[in-house]
Amino acid sequence: MDPKLTITKPAANGAKKKMYLAAIAALSYAMAAGMVCGYSASATANMKRSSSPVRPDAGEIAWIGSIMALGAVLGGLLAGYLCNRFGRKGTLILTSVPFLGGWMFITYADAVFLIYLGRFFTGMCVGVTCVTIPPYLVEISTPEVRGLLGTSFQLFIVMGVFLVNSLGAVLSWEWLTIPSAALIIVAVILMCFVPESPRWLIGKGEFKEAISAVEYLRGDCVDASAECVAIDEDLKMQPKGSISLEELKKVDIIVPALLSFSLVFFQQTTGSNAVLFYTVDIFKAAGSSLDPNVATIIIDAVLVGATAVSSVLIDRAGRKSLLVASGAGMAVSLICLGTYDYIGEHNPEVRVHYGWIPLLTLIIYIAFFSLGFGPIPWLMMAEMTSVRTRSLICGAATAVCWIFVFIITKSFQALELTIHDYGAYFLYAGFSVLSCFFVIFCLPETKGKQVEEIQQYFFSLKKRKDTSDVTYREMA
Repeated sequence: MDPKLTITKPAANGAKKKMYLAAIAALSYAMAAGMVCGYSASATANMKRSSSPVRPDAGEIAWIGSIMALGAVLGGLLAGYLCNRFGRKGTLILTSVPFLGGWMFITYADAVFLIYLGRFFTGMCVGVTCVTIPPYLVEISTPEVRGLLGTSFQLFIVMGVFLVNSLGAVLSWEWLTIPSAALIIVAVILMCFVPESPRWLIGKGEFKEAISAVEYLRGDCVDASAECVAIDEDLKMQPKGSISLEELKKVDIIVPALLSFSLVFFQQTTGSNAVLFYTVDIFKAAGSSLDPNVATIIIDAVLVGATAVSSVLIDRAGRKSLLVASGAGMAVSLICLGTYDYIGEHNPEVRVHYGWIPLLTLIIYIAFFSLGFGPIPWLMMAEMTSVRTRSLICGAATAVCWIFVFIITKSFQALELTIHDYGAYFLYAGFSVLSCFFVIFCLPETKGKQVEEIQQYFFSLKKRKDTSDVTYREMA
C-alpha cells in the first residue's frame, strides 16, 4: 500500500474559540466515559468495608469490572445506527438518559445485580461515545488542529480515569457515582449550545443549517458557503442509500475498515488494559518496594501527561512516527519488566535490591502507549472512513475493541497461571513488535490532509484495482 498522500496548506488562522467550545462539549462525554472505566478500581475496594450495603465476593468483583466492556460492545454496535439517524450531537444528548440511569442504578443498589445493570448501561454509553465523539471532532475541525482535537478524546478519557480514582480515595462507592452523574448533566448543557456536524447536516440535505454550523465553528476566517459546497461535492461522489454486503467488499470501504480493526486490535493486544486494570496486583506480584496504591496514582498521572504530549505532537510529528515509537517503546519496557520478573522469580534478592524496576518500566510502558496506540486509533479510524461508512465502520471497530478489552482483562489472570507473569509480558511485547511492522508497511499517513483528500486516496486504490481487474480479464 502506497502511504503517500497529498499535503494541503493549513487553513487560515482566525477566530476558532467556538470550534474549541464545541470540541470541549463533546469531550465532556469522553471524560464521563473515563469515569466509567476507572470507577470499578476504587469502588470495588470500598465495597469490602463492613458498612457497605453490597459486599461482592472476588468473582462478583471481577464481573463488576468486566461487564462494562460487554455493554460497550453493544453500544458500539448501536452507535452506527444512532449516529446516522440522529446525528453526532443528537446521539450524545440521547445517550445522556441511559448514562444517568446507569449511575442511579449503582447509587441506590442494595444487590450486586443492580450494580451489574448500572455498569452494563454506563458501559453501553461508553461504547456509543467511542463511536460518536471522534467523528464529530474530525468533522468540526480544520486539518492543522484535527490531530490535536482527535487525540484529545483519549486525553479526556484518561483525565476521567484519574479524576474518579482521585475522588475514590475520599468518597464511598455510593457517593462516587454523584460527581460522575453530575458531569453528564454539565455535558448535556454544553452540547445544547453547539452545532451538529456540518458533514452530517449536508448528508441529510440540511444545507442552510450546515452553513450556519460552519460559520459558528470557523467565524469569519472561511467562506462557509464555499466550504459546504466542497463537502457537498465530495458527498455526491459517494454512493447513496444503505450500504449493501456487496459494497462492503469494495477496496475503498474494506481497506479503511481493516486498518481500523487492526489499529484497535494492536491497541488491546499490547496489554494496555490488562496493565491498567491489574496495576496494583502487578506491583504486589513483582515484589515492588513501593506502595502499590501510590504507584497506581503515579501511573495514572503519567497516563494523563503522556496523552497530553501526544495531543501536542501529533500534528507535528505525524501519526505513523508516533505509532512506531509507541510500539517500540512498549516492546522494550515489557521485555525489561518480563526479564526482571523472570530473574526475580529465580533470585529473590533481585526484588529486594531492584524493587523500583516495575514502577520505572510501567511508567515507560504507559508513556509510550499514551504517545501513540492510546489516542491515535480513535482519530485515524474517523479520518480514514467516509461520512457514509464512518458510523458503521467506527461502530464495528469499537465493538471489536471492547471485545478484546473483555478478552484481555479476563485472560490476564489465566495467563499468569499458565505462562507466569513474565510470559504474559513477553507475549504483549511480541504484539508490540508486530504493531510496528503493521504501521510501517500498511498504514497511510494522514497528517495535514483534508478529510476529502484521504477519501480520494482510498478511492484511488479502488480505481487501481478496477483497472487491474479489467487488464487481467483482457489478457485472459
